[in-house]
Formats: sequence, C-alpha cells, structure tokens
Amino acid sequence: MEHRERREFFRIDNRLTLKFRIIGEEEFKYLENIVIFSPTSSFLDANELSLLKKIELDEKKGEDPLYKYLKIIDRKLDLILDMLTEKSEENGVYNIVQGEVNLSASGIRFSSEIPMKKDDLVELIMILPSYPHMRISVLCRVVRAKTVSINGHKAYEVSLHFVVINENDRDMLIKYILTKEREMLRTKRNMAG
Repeated sequence: MEHRERREFFRIDNRLTLKFRIIGEEEFKYLENIVIFSPTSSFLDANELSLLKKIELDEKKGEDPLYKYLKIIDRKLDLILDMLTEKSEENGVYNIVQGEVNLSASGIRFSSEIPMKKDDLVELIMILPSYPHMRISVLCRVVRAKTVSINGHKAYEVSLHFVVINENDRDMLIKYILTKEREMLRTKRNMAG
C-alpha cells in the first residue's frame, strides 16, 4: 500500500527574502502576543495608499505594454530600496537569506548557512515580493534539519512549522501562494501551446 502525505495547504517553490533568528522559550512567549495581534506591515505608509488607488485607476486607462513593464521594474526597484534602507532590528541580530524556498501557509523549507536543529524556536520575517511589499512575522519551530552540500559549501536545509502567525497574515500568505500557483499554471499552459 502506497503512503501518500496529505497536506493542509498548497505549497509552492518561490524566491523570497527571509530574516530569521533562533530564540529561546522565554523570548518566544514574549513575542507570541506581539505576532498574534500585529498584522502584516507594508512598506507603504498611510498617505501612499490613496495615491496607490489613484495610480491603479490610471493603470486601467493605460494598457500600453511598455507602461506595464516599467511599472513592474519600478515595483522591484522599490522593494530593493526598501530592503537596503530598512533599519536594523532592535531585538537582536537577524540572519538574512535570499533564495529559493518551499512555502505553504503552515510552514517553509529553505537552505541556510546557520546551523539549526530539530525543535529550535525561530523568529522569521518573510518579505513577499508583491505590491505593496508585505512583511510577515511568524514564530516557528524547526521540524526537520539536515546538513547538505551546496556548490561544495556546507549548508543546512531546514523545515519550519509556523506555530504563531496572525490570521490576517496567514490569509495574505494563502492569497499570495494561490496567485503564484495560478501564474505557474498559466505559464505552463502557454508553453504547452
């Protein structure tokens, strides 16, 4: 009889920027309420939201492909500038990983140079490459960690389970994953002809 793993949420492979740090049980308990009651933060401030609505209305008028490409480039440049100018975190040193991840609304898998072991507690900040750029904070537990070799360098492939996440953030994450899934299916269909 074949064993099939059943997943609660869809999973995608994607390229993300992650900030994380290993924390202790006491700090985990301290951060728990902060994460639960502090929803996703956007890199936009309140004054920019009304401007965005106006821009979105103007975009509907402009169907020029060049305009669309320039808008995509502008959004990516904004994300890069936001990441470069972001202030350092007060609560400790964060490790930054930019690369391929396997993501669902219940967990994430990625490779890192930072050693972690099963049952370590981790504070994770994900920066979603959507517009506006969303930053989701999650408290996690390492459920799997193994040593791997990437291009001859020792690395650690870790799987984290989201233990504490704001429900609005989880909804945002699900929406992001479903959007990416649709994009991948559309691309496959277009390539197939």
